[in-house]
Amino acid sequence: MYEKLDVIERAILLNPEYIKIFRTKLKITQSKLAEESGVSQSHLSMLEKGKREATKSNAAAITLGLLKCSNIWENEDPILYLLDVLSLTKFESTIINFIIGLVGDGKNNKNNRFYKLIDGYPVVIIDKYYFTEYMKKNLKVIDILSIEFQRGKIKGKGQYSDSKQADISLDCSEIRRLETKISNSIGKKIIIQIFPKEEIPPIYSIKKDSIIIHCW
Repeated sequence: MYEKLDVIERAILLNPEYIKIFRTKLKITQSKLAEESGVSQSHLSMLEKGKREATKSNAAAITLGLLKCSNIWENEDPILYLLDVLSLTKFESTIINFIIGLVGDGKNNKNNRFYKLIDGYPVVIIDKYYFTEYMKKNLKVIDILSIEFQRGKIKGKGQYSDSKQADISLDCSEIRRLETKISNSIGKKIIIQIFPKEEIPPIYSIKKDSIIIHCW
């Protein structure tokens, strides 16, 4: 239990903007979290905006406040539920960094082994094996055991340090949200398609489970 709490506290300590993510997922107002954590609302606001660094005591108090003022006690393991929220958020941010790293500013696309031109338009194609290995290496909160591609969906199975397993899933609407974040970051339009190998259109000339990224 304490190891799980430490992971959550450390995430808040290193990136206080996670506070708002937790609040949003758990439907907690800023004023309520301030009341239960003992951290003033003005200080919480500054932390969430990245305008102030968190201290260890801040992170511990806020983690306790999240546990006290949400309905997650209805779950079998409320601390694990918080960790699941963090894992999903980290899963999403790792995918965003992965795609931004691939498409970049476009200058080196022609030297990129994932790059193809389809009808004159640039496309980046990543097979499931490469994507899975990247996630295993770069996702620190949870150990990725396997990843499955379904049409428009990514499903992951992971394991925490106490061997407790967790499922992580991104559906079409969540992938569209990632597209918007990436597009806003790089200033280009991004479309992300997920295909199992048996459903990939022939035009892409690949017979593996793949992520196909259109960028222009």
